[in-house]
Amino acid sequence: MRSSTRLVTATAAALLCVGALSACGPDNSGQDGGKTAAPAPTGTAAPSAGSTGSTSKPDGKGIPAKAWMDTKNIPMDETYHYAPLAANAKPVTGAVTFKGMELCRAAPTKDQEAQFTGTAAKASVGFGGDRWTAQQTLLVHGDPTHSSGTKQLTNLAAGNLEDALKACAKTAPGATVKVDSADGAPYFAAVLTVPQQDGSTATLREYVTTDGGWVSELSIWAITKGGAQPKDTWKGPEDKYVATGMTAPLCEAFPGCDGHQ
Repeated sequence: MRSSTRLVTATAAALLCVGALSACGPDNSGQDGGKTAAPAPTGTAAPSAGSTGSTSKPDGKGIPAKAWMDTKNIPMDETYHYAPLAANAKPVTGAVTFKGMELCRAAPTKDQEAQFTGTAAKASVGFGGDRWTAQQTLLVHGDPTHSSGTKQLTNLAAGNLEDALKACAKTAPGATVKVDSADGAPYFAAVLTVPQQDGSTATLREYVTTDGGWVSELSIWAITKGGAQPKDTWKGPEDKYVATGMTAPLCEAFPGCDGHQ
């Protein structure tokens, strides 16, 4: 009797497996395992470090830790010894507002929101107030080798960011802008003074680089009152070396860099 019961049970289980192989099949931990993984949410997942052969662990916020610039390459680090950026990174949801645009009160328009939306994060380090604070903001649209549209979107975002900085006086009356980078340079660098709505003034050193499918902004600023200067005298390498310090880790972390803006 027990043998008959076992035969019926085994036959029923076999029929169930035919109708639902995933419920009874073998452990797909080998070459087929990836087929059952849930897809990443569209537009939110950055290219994995593994796509470039790297074993660098992500910072847990969608961007690999090694994508952030080394703080030794940030101006004023010799004085402040900034904390690591990756450890201070925070994700951004929706359209990202770069720091330069924030200080200039130039938020992305509705038409620009798609350009400023992707995998994004910010990392701020420093002391605040009249001492220099540094923030790197990263926006990643994806792998441009798979879609020319990705590169175009990245270029539009970087171009609109730079235009907003150049036009800062239009959105923040009284602002001054001095562009230090030459036309055609593979980076953008500028010095801005921007009156704030509380009567203080922000002195901002701004750097923007882009390549492949990403945009990187490095903002270093101090807030003073009554026309005072920042507490510590500015010290930093040439702009081109700052730009290289921003670009090199991103090109190592993400595919598609061609060495041109």
